[in-house]
Amino acid sequence: MSRRWLAPLGGLFVLFLPTLGGGESDASQSPRAAIAPAPSEDAGELPDPEPRERRPAVSLWSPGHGPHTKFQPASGPRELLLSFDDGPDLKGTPLILEELDRRGLKAIFFVTGWRFAGDRPEDLARRDLVRKIAAHGHLVANHTFTHHNLCQNPGERDAEIDNNSALIGTTTGVPPLLFRAPYGGYCPGLEAALAARELPDVGWNLDPQDWKNRREEDVYNYLVGKVSRLRGRGILLLHDTHLASVRALPRFLDWLAHENQQAVEEGRPPVTIIDYGFLVPRRPMAASGVERVVGDLVADVGAPLQRLWH
Repeated sequence: MSRRWLAPLGGLFVLFLPTLGGGESDASQSPRAAIAPAPSEDAGELPDPEPRERRPAVSLWSPGHGPHTKFQPASGPRELLLSFDDGPDLKGTPLILEELDRRGLKAIFFVTGWRFAGDRPEDLARRDLVRKIAAHGHLVANHTFTHHNLCQNPGERDAEIDNNSALIGTTTGVPPLLFRAPYGGYCPGLEAALAARELPDVGWNLDPQDWKNRREEDVYNYLVGKVSRLRGRGILLLHDTHLASVRALPRFLDWLAHENQQAVEEGRPPVTIIDYGFLVPRRPMAASGVERVVGDLVADVGAPLQRLWH
């Protein structure tokens, strides 16, 4: 993504956008309550780098973004943004990319660095997968290096953010422009660290909790039930590391296409799947010398044109 058109960002924006106008929000559910079960190799999911018993629970200080968010209106009556956390995954992520590409949809992939750092063949394959995500027009964003709760582990905060940003920048050629806190962690220290880096913290308000509900049918039924009643803007959190969501996504998108067609026929607003553009902060591009060259070229071309018109 070019940084040429980016204008200044005046501080941190916690961008968790609730459904509006009578719709339902899942902010009150807390993004991940208690300790998530360890992923299974047999289920097509990569193991978490830290043992199950050491994984942090969500504390009272980091209950998700519900009480802390700035609310923003949607640009349409019913909008949905797709986001995927915890990848890249060699099984799930390619299937999601194929489905999104087939439908011309764009999404945000909040990646964890431990999955594609290193020199093992699987590390290199995941690194290529991150490049593919970016090359296909999706946004690669920061989800920390090892998926630790940064409010419960403040001493790790800077390294977790910066190491992952550096790895994403080296891999894709573009540093990440967005951040999502693992476990929905929120605290003043994390807010200040992200503000200093001009990294907006992106929350969510639709979450089938696929880390806990591992049946495809459960995820699908949740999506249909919630999105059928969506009003305003929804930010959907799925995981490309959990095959229940990977397999439910095509069914859900087929249902949504049919539902939208029926809505239009009945004069109801359809659900528009939007891209990440409204979230991306605008920053000035660093001067490179190209601006002066372009300015000189414009001046050289403009002078004879001025003479022709006068």
